Amino acid sequence: MKYLRNVIALSLLAAAPASQAGMLAVEAGVMDWSQQAEDYFGEGKSENSFIQMKGATGSAFGDLYAHVKLEDIEDSAAIGSEINIVGQINMGDSDFNWYGQVFNKQKPVWSETNTTLGVSWDKQFDNGLYAQLALAGHIVTADYKHFNSDFKGGFNGGYFIYTLMKDFDIGDQNFSFVWWQEHFFGRDDLYLKLSGDGKDFGFNGSAILRWHFHEQISAALTYRYAENNMGKEGFHDGVFYSLQYNF
Repeated sequence: MKYLRNVIALSLLAAAPASQAGMLAVEAGVMDWSQQAEDYFGEGKSENSFIQMKGATGSAFGDLYAHVKLEDIEDSAAIGSEINIVGQINMGDSDFNWYGQVFNKQKPVWSETNTTLGVSWDKQFDNGLYAQLALAGHIVTADYKHFNSDFKGGFNGGYFIYTLMKDFDIGDQNFSFVWWQEHFFGRDDLYLKLSGDGKDFGFNGSAILRWHFHEQISAALTYRYAENNMGKEGFHDGVFYSLQYNF
């Protein structure tokens, strides 16, 4: 994990000047999926451990976020990895941006990379609320070894995401809340069959409550959910518990 942390840190620091805002953290916890998810996925979505390094930086030029995540690290037969990079390039002094995301997920018998390119709008309001909307085209490349499929991907419809973030205090304790949800539409029929998503329109998201009980350490409770997405037709969800250390 030290190597992964250094890769993210160097890429973020090299991307922007020293005067910008930045964050680098490590987070670890347990993904406690619902019985509905466990009945469908088995041990793949049960009580699964994870650890991730994540970083973010922002400047007058734009914003960059990245994370590297490992799941089921105690089980070599089921270990999975996830890499996500999200960037925005500001359009002058407006609240609009060029938007791009590359998301890669790998398990022993399959891998998938989703690339989305489009435009976004984001704004920091005076009351502390941050909001972001993005609309993009979706390109997928995949290798589904367990289906013996020759599906290689290509254009896979449209993509829309919104994000809301807010810091707040209760007494002398500091908290933050994040809610994001991403939507997919116009997807390829063969992709829907192989991925397990089933229906054309699907979405997934998270609602995250974080308690900043120490200057560098926080605890998070995350509600994770999906509909016709993340490998299953219909709905499934789970609750994640984690601790994070900010460098």
